[in-house]
Amino acid sequence: MVNAMNTFRPHWSQTSARLMNACPRAWALTYGQPSHHSIRGRRAGGRPPKNLDEVMLRAMRSAWAKKTSDLYERKMWTKAYTTKVLTRLANDALAEHDIGVPMLLRRQKIERAVQQLRLLDGVRALRPLVEGEPRRWAFFERREPTQAGGVELYAAPDLAVFHQNRWTLVRLQFRTPARNPLGQQLEHLLAVHWAMNQPGFPDDINAFRLNVVAWRGTRWREHHLEVSSGSLKQALALARHDVQEMTWLSRWANADPTLMSLPLASHSSHCDGCQHRRGCPAETGLATAKRQQENAQAKPAHREPTKSANTA
Repeated sequence: MVNAMNTFRPHWSQTSARLMNACPRAWALTYGQPSHHSIRGRRAGGRPPKNLDEVMLRAMRSAWAKKTSDLYERKMWTKAYTTKVLTRLANDALAEHDIGVPMLLRRQKIERAVQQLRLLDGVRALRPLVEGEPRRWAFFERREPTQAGGVELYAAPDLAVFHQNRWTLVRLQFRTPARNPLGQQLEHLLAVHWAMNQPGFPDDINAFRLNVVAWRGTRWREHHLEVSSGSLKQALALARHDVQEMTWLSRWANADPTLMSLPLASHSSHCDGCQHRRGCPAETGLATAKRQQENAQAKPAHREPTKSANTA
């Protein structure tokens, strides 16, 4: 039996929202338990990576943050140093989480990650930083929250560059994004809400541009998102709706501590490598588990027959 959950602390993050939509049961186990109520602490560590690709994704983001910090001090990275940093980050994570990977495959993944990181230097939105052009710019960690419209948002941009009297907010996607472009655009637009509620930034939407730089398999693609009052309202409405769903799901989990009645994953691909798979009703098959759940919910509650006082 799963321990009953305390009241959910309302917040929105891309990771939390996507997990809830992928598998409500996994969301409840990841975010609803008392040990996970400290979002700052939980997000600092996050859930453990489940395979080499996730290790490399986190290693690239960590390496980029270190590289950007050094770039702020005008320290440039060579290819050899980039390889050294990525190798250390990847090896440490693989050892910590006991993920066995053949050495040849590990080296191939690291080489690709090095190339992916170095190609970032040529992206139009980031090239001025490498060339030392802008005088005002800043980089952020996505686990820094802010309050917007009554919602605690974890939606920081990766970078903010002041150019031509406006701030360009940049969001990086190190992995080829899944489909649902509208939902992703609304998620990215929350970065503007985040910035407008931070000290040092204006609270005027006309002071911002928003660029998304996404990895598309072999190269980085950059696209601009229109910032308008209408799009920002839509983005905040999305966040509020997600938080309402999370709050409702948390209450559902409190009402059913076994979690047996909670919806399962929307697709079997979400079950692959899930840290909560052991003991899950879908452990041996999602389709079968959903049928069993539907049958259990359709069956009326069984009651023991009550004997009449006059019955012998």
